[in-house]
Amino acid sequence: MESGADNIKPMHIAVLMATYNGIRYLREQIESLLHQSYQDWTLYIHDDGSTDGTQDCIQDYANRYENIKVLTYAKTGNAKNNFFSMLQAINAEYYMFCDQDDVWLPEKIEISVNKMRQKEAETPFLPIIVFSDLTVVDQSLHVIQDSFMKMSGIYPEHINTFEEIAALPIVTGCTMLINKRVKEIVPFWNHTDIQMHDIWLTLCTLKYNGVLCFIDKPLIFYRQHGNNTIGAKDVKEITISYRIKNAVKMWIINQNYYRMLQLLGYGSLAKFYWNKLKYKYRIKSSKQAN
Repeated sequence: MESGADNIKPMHIAVLMATYNGIRYLREQIESLLHQSYQDWTLYIHDDGSTDGTQDCIQDYANRYENIKVLTYAKTGNAKNNFFSMLQAINAEYYMFCDQDDVWLPEKIEISVNKMRQKEAETPFLPIIVFSDLTVVDQSLHVIQDSFMKMSGIYPEHINTFEEIAALPIVTGCTMLINKRVKEIVPFWNHTDIQMHDIWLTLCTLKYNGVLCFIDKPLIFYRQHGNNTIGAKDVKEITISYRIKNAVKMWIINQNYYRMLQLLGYGSLAKFYWNKLKYKYRIKSSKQAN
């Protein structure tokens, strides 16, 4: 008789890494993948025209490791397009997204895979995104905040539907593990109103009745430095005076986000802001209850 472990379906992961002038931290990130407790993965790297030695670095790793592949098609122009181009080019059952400057904790892939197996058993045939918390660190990996979610005022348990996702993006791309079904439901790839790959995949998943599954544990060192495309923002810094000073900027951010939601038929602007207010009320009520 076969054991339960023998009956577990192998889960090979396509890890997609977008690079651009990232030589300073790149080796540390790749080494963190090589030291993962779960090793059934292939790392695909597409560089977007680096001039700092990044291309030589990734080619060196590809020469030494069979499960590291360099993709050599044309430049895409930015991180969003780079990740989308790899997602479209690589045929796999499961995908993860890897930034060039973070460090993955040793059990990141293993814990994510185990959670994906659990959710697929509970909800087969659905689009599923597994994601986790992050530890925010400085450029030397000194801890700034243990929890990115708490630092940012993000409470994933209060956002489970397409209507509720109006509140704010809750999934960080470098923590995601998605199944192939997520890729299959994406209606647009290159629309100018799509802001980043992670939020678009999250929106599409919720729109088409998929599942978000949060791991309430940091699985990555999320490095903050001067060249971050998108960084961590402490919710404590978003005071009334900050909101007044940055009112125009925040309005533009909300309008851009709403236009992206409209690509999927979200509804009126009033509905958008109403759901943002309801999220804030749920958070306040939850804190008072505790």
